[in-house]
Amino acid sequence: MARLLSIFRFSWPYIQAYRWRLYGAILAGIVFGLSNAGVLGLTRTLLNRLDPEPEAIPKSEGDPSRFEWVMDRLSPALSDSIGAAVLALRTAAERGLDLFFPEMGVPITWLQAIGAILGLPILVSIRSAGQYLSAYWMSWVGERMVNDLRVEVLDRLSQLSLNYFNQAKIGDMITRINGDTLMLQHCISHGVKHSVTDPVTILAVFVFLLVSDWQLTLIVMFLLPVCLFPVIIYGKKARQASKKKVKANVTQASLIVEMLSAIRVVKAYSLEAREVGRFRALSRQIFGHTMKGIRAHGIVGPIIETVSMIAVGALIVFVVHTQRSVTDLVMFFAGIIMFYMPIKKLAKLHVLFEQTSVGVQRLESVLAEVPEVAEKPSVEAVDQFDHAIVFDRVSFAYGDELVLNDVSLRIPRGRRLGIAGASGSGKSTLINLLFRFFDPMSGRIQVDGRELTDVKLKSYRQLLALVSQDVVVFDQSVADNIASGRPGASMTAIREAARQAHAVDFIESLEDGFETRLGERGVTLSGGQRQRIAIARAFVRNAPILVLDEATAALDAKAEEEVQRAIDELAENRTVICIAHRLATLQGMDEIIVLDQGRIVEQGAYEVLLSQNGLFAQMANRQGIAIQGSESEGAGDGGVGR
Repeated sequence: MARLLSIFRFSWPYIQAYRWRLYGAILAGIVFGLSNAGVLGLTRTLLNRLDPEPEAIPKSEGDPSRFEWVMDRLSPALSDSIGAAVLALRTAAERGLDLFFPEMGVPITWLQAIGAILGLPILVSIRSAGQYLSAYWMSWVGERMVNDLRVEVLDRLSQLSLNYFNQAKIGDMITRINGDTLMLQHCISHGVKHSVTDPVTILAVFVFLLVSDWQLTLIVMFLLPVCLFPVIIYGKKARQASKKKVKANVTQASLIVEMLSAIRVVKAYSLEAREVGRFRALSRQIFGHTMKGIRAHGIVGPIIETVSMIAVGALIVFVVHTQRSVTDLVMFFAGIIMFYMPIKKLAKLHVLFEQTSVGVQRLESVLAEVPEVAEKPSVEAVDQFDHAIVFDRVSFAYGDELVLNDVSLRIPRGRRLGIAGASGSGKSTLINLLFRFFDPMSGRIQVDGRELTDVKLKSYRQLLALVSQDVVVFDQSVADNIASGRPGASMTAIREAARQAHAVDFIESLEDGFETRLGERGVTLSGGQRQRIAIARAFVRNAPILVLDEATAALDAKAEEEVQRAIDELAENRTVICIAHRLATLQGMDEIIVLDQGRIVEQGAYEVLLSQNGLFAQMANRQGIAIQGSESEGAGDGGVGR
């Protein structure tokens, strides 16, 4: 019950929008549960009316009935009132029975014939309708609720800071969005329905049997506590197996993502057998944990069935011993089936709740995550860039590793700033802070005199356009990929951006032109084509600040020349911040800063830095750039910024 309550508490905010369907499902479930007792009662009534000489249970003299025993202990006035009401109900019931149901030895009327033919079918139809509506509406609520939950989980993940994604596994996030929510959907659709119908059925049947014959009822129920022990024991085992299975599923999902995204390297190094072997080992683990859960889920049913058959045997012995009628035996036999079948379902539900609670805890944990980069409640939007971006004594660390140390930098509007440095010097971290993917540990970053923490984040990022070596192409049309730079952009603006990026020719050569779907990661395009799509995306954004992060690093000489021409046009009349390990690409920058171990160690124009024979000149020399000149004779790797 505790697991069910925790699952329901978690699910209620998502179910609430569809609560009327839920209430309808619950009401239909109650009708189904009560109708089970009705079927038993009508069956017993018909059997009694067909028995010409029902045998009375012998009762010793002076032994009052249960009703008489209760009435003797009430006040005379109350006793008389209750007695009159009961007598009236009995009289009405007997008249109704005589009117609609036949009795052995009494001539049958056409109304009784109709009642005999349609009585049980009508009651069973009501029972079946309650069962169907309860299942349908609960499944409807479960599907809608889980769809909403999946969207919220993805939305929450999208709002988290980059640091979360640096630590989390993609397989784990996929499992939370799909696997954990699917288990919850199954639990809501089936578990909650049975949590309503089965307890009502058990209670209704129990009350009916108790009123009919309390002694036989106790015989039927005396083994009930025995059913609880396997439910508790195997429920815990199922929960443990589910935890291990989820962990293995996460690892396996991450392995799939890792292998397929690096398939070229896998094939180049002939790692197919190794990767498949890792997958096979994880599959075996998942199989083992799955079978443990299946055993825990499946063994409960046979145990309860065995217990119920022992109760049937005890019932037969007691009926024979006390000379009860065959009608009582048949009715209580049906009662045992109707009583223990829902108990069997509830026992399996307990196992399901234990398994589902594992996924619910994982969903709760991700929804409880708070972005490290948080926006203040009252911040102002910024819609233009007029003066300068300022880094004021900014420091930042990944964990215990200091990456930027007391960096101060001013980037006036219209300035072209180049950033150089060895791998791990802090170049990309500087860009991450500029976009406010992270907040500095100390110091502050300002735009036009306002700290980034005091500016509406979405409006600020509208001022920035990013072109990097890690080109992202979505599995959408060419037009949609370009328009992602400015959602809602017109087709005219998209075509103009493609023209400025020198991408129109190759786009129109595609099968469907601008409507061509590019596939996952844009695998149908060359590196240069993908980069020009990214540049067109930056053109359509028309942001005043352009950030180039190794934008041509992964291209060959011809593609680099084409892309660089497009970048040069894009950079016109904009503030440009350019990270490059090919130092020759920084010749057109107004100013270059050189980072080393998180500090700015050199700063100046391209020619000035070459003439100083410092770190920049040493890096240029390793790339074959003449110290006295500015021509690039090589393209060695000076290190990709962190």
